[in-house]
Amino acid sequence: MEEPGRLTLAVRTVGPAGRPPSDPAVWLSAVHGATSKAARSRTARELLAGALDAAAPLMGDLGGALLLLDASGRYLFLVASQGLPADVALPMEAIGIDEELSVTDAVRKACPVWLNSFDQRQTRYPGLVDRLPVDLVTGALPLIDNDTVIGVLTVLRQHETGFSPVERSFLRCLADHAGPALAALTGRQLDHGGPEDEDVAADASGTMELGTFVWHLDTGVVEGDDALARLHGLAPRSDPPLTLEEFLSQVPATDLPALRQSLGHIAQRCADYQVRYRAYDATGRLRTLEARGRAHPAADGHPMKMDGLVADITVACDRQQLNQRLLSAQAEQSGRLRDLASQLVSAAGLDDVANATGTALRAFGADGLLVVDTERDRLRVIASWGYGPAEETATEGFPLHASTPFRDALLQGTPTFAGSLREGLAGYPSLVDFAHATKRQSWAVLPLPTAQDGRAACLIGFSAPHEFAPAERSLLTVVAALLAQAMDRARIHDREHRRAVELQQGMLPRALPELRNTTVHTHYRPAAEGAAVGGDWYDAWYTPSGELALVVGDVQGHSTAAAAVMGRLRTAVRAYSAEGHSPADVLNRTNALLTQSSTDPDYDLFATCVIAHLDTATGRLSLCRAGHPQPLHAGPGKQPAVLAVDGGLPLGIEPDAVYPTTTVTLAPGSHLLLYTDGLVERPGLDLDTGTRQLLTVFGSGLRTVPESALLPHIEQVCLPAPVPGDADDIAALYLRWQGPCP
Repeated sequence: MEEPGRLTLAVRTVGPAGRPPSDPAVWLSAVHGATSKAARSRTARELLAGALDAAAPLMGDLGGALLLLDASGRYLFLVASQGLPADVALPMEAIGIDEELSVTDAVRKACPVWLNSFDQRQTRYPGLVDRLPVDLVTGALPLIDNDTVIGVLTVLRQHETGFSPVERSFLRCLADHAGPALAALTGRQLDHGGPEDEDVAADASGTMELGTFVWHLDTGVVEGDDALARLHGLAPRSDPPLTLEEFLSQVPATDLPALRQSLGHIAQRCADYQVRYRAYDATGRLRTLEARGRAHPAADGHPMKMDGLVADITVACDRQQLNQRLLSAQAEQSGRLRDLASQLVSAAGLDDVANATGTALRAFGADGLLVVDTERDRLRVIASWGYGPAEETATEGFPLHASTPFRDALLQGTPTFAGSLREGLAGYPSLVDFAHATKRQSWAVLPLPTAQDGRAACLIGFSAPHEFAPAERSLLTVVAALLAQAMDRARIHDREHRRAVELQQGMLPRALPELRNTTVHTHYRPAAEGAAVGGDWYDAWYTPSGELALVVGDVQGHSTAAAAVMGRLRTAVRAYSAEGHSPADVLNRTNALLTQSSTDPDYDLFATCVIAHLDTATGRLSLCRAGHPQPLHAGPGKQPAVLAVDGGLPLGIEPDAVYPTTTVTLAPGSHLLLYTDGLVERPGLDLDTGTRQLLTVFGSGLRTVPESALLPHIEQVCLPAPVPGDADDIAALYLRWQGPCP
């Protein structure tokens, strides 16, 4: 049977086999949720509940407490607790800062204290042995606002092991956000009750000049001291006493109706009150004041007078607004990072990873990102965003062992935050030329714990001085973790994609026939996404009759199977042509081969193809098309047009498909373009629009671009940059027939 008052926290199974989730996006989403709740919290209890509730799905149920340092700095007072029975929470209500406890150590040293076992508690803090159960692990994390420790967050969990590194990082993020949030709440009336209210109020009041007053409700006379007069912008006076109208004379006219209404409600009942209002002081500055006290009854029970204190809380309110803006900014930052986590999943190469990360870093005010590793004991830039070639060169000029933040991050795993140019150069004088070249006033250099060799780091640059608050440092550390994980995936992708491209290009002909009166150029570009090989190909050869055979084809899909089918088709087309068959017969036989080899309709692949035989002596051109885009033709000195070629179904669909032949005679100086659909079809561009664009670019290129550069020029203009979803190869063959040989 459970012991009365004993701490019992149910531990849920989290992640596979009870381990925490490994996906950073899960933790990041939880941080974002906690940050958003912190920005909306109106009480210390809400703030604590938001943090612990965000942790529960990932770490199991936690108990916890928020303790606030009083204005004197001598005591920690309990302002909120959750999941703690009375015998654990009660001793926390007031703790002397000199006591030897984990929470006081966390405040004095401004760093977390983790107790992962009963033995650690017994050795380090004997006073905790009797207070807490044996099977308990704890963490005490300082709450920091504006570089000042204002309190501590303590978390407790019944578990056989201590908090893991990822759990500790997560809890530190929660504490970093809770610090400014709790500081903002000190400008309000904290909903926790207990003897610490007065200390919280004192801490919240800034300069805390207090004025006293008595308002006689029957006469309207207000008696007050000199401090009260100063707070209301009035000259010190005691005789005659102030009237209510004089007392309120420095309140802005826009605020008077609401204030009078509040005072009227207070005067109707005998109870404690608290009211906040604004008034101009003697210098004309608008101050925020708070009056609190009690309304006293006369003999008949009706209110007779009100007395109390007036405090200047302008500083606290300004600080509260500043912290609210900070919390909102942090919520936006964590939201951007949550989006970044999903974007990095689909990022392909290192450049995509750097661009996605850099875009997310704009929420922090950053405008530059450099990712470096090492090569021959020197720095090497492997990806960048916001930096130019000259700035990358300046970075690569450093030896690995030179005194730089890069060395500390790469060799020691130590992050560096330089909030200003002066601060950065004070720690690393050798960065003078680098700082001048990169034109950045502040930066953060963070290690990237990659799975490759651990030697990678990133520099996040800011064009203006930048204050790195504790919560922001935590979020930037999360950025580095996401970036490192994405880099591992990107490196694997780049390596596999490079091998796939080499395999694909290895299947294409290395050389084309030597021609006296005909020019042929070819071009191949692999898909922008995916590591699998594609099925586009081109080829050219002489037939037994002496004609020049040209072919461009495209196998459906991007996979090893597609590449294998492409290799078989290219071989089959050449073989049937070598037997002396016409273009139509070549396609008929190739189609029969492909359909007969089909065994499973769900996995069968089809292919499109266009084949042409050119008699180079006469210009007679015979063409057949199997579901392929129409060729483009331009006569000498004329604009290109679509060459209407009758066609049949793609290869591999219908065994009895028919492929008619279209015959034309080229004029000397004619141009012909065969291509795959990757050049004219892509997301957001239909076939007709893409074909019209290709005709325009082909025509202008014939007039302005050398023949050897024509196909790369067409690709560059039609597809200026890879776009998301652009996962199709491009194969193209360009021919110019000069005319019969003399």
